[in-house]
Amino acid sequence: MTVTSSNFKASELDENMPLKWWNRRIRTRAQVTEIAVMFGALSIVSFWAAGLGIAAGLIAVAAALWADRTPDLEGEPAERWDLALAVGTGVIGVIVGAGFLAMVL
Repeated sequence: MTVTSSNFKASELDENMPLKWWNRRIRTRAQVTEIAVMFGALSIVSFWAAGLGIAAGLIAVAAALWADRTPDLEGEPAERWDLALAVGTGVIGVIVGAGFLAMVL
């Protein structure tokens, strides 16, 4: 449905219409695990930035554990390999980032 009028009711919208990017919410455990993997990869890539790699790695580990253990999210827990990848990349990013920061200091 195309809305061309400035006077339309939200109830007229089709329920199957995809949500806009600003209305999307994380709802499943798999989505949070994917975000944790992305933060883990970011922590490894940005280990040289002072503290960014460490912070991204900690966020990755926290998000992966939250996705695995929270009752607030829908769906089945993510596969163990995905969880291990998220936690592993986060931990490696923290270790490499802390090592680089210690070397610089």
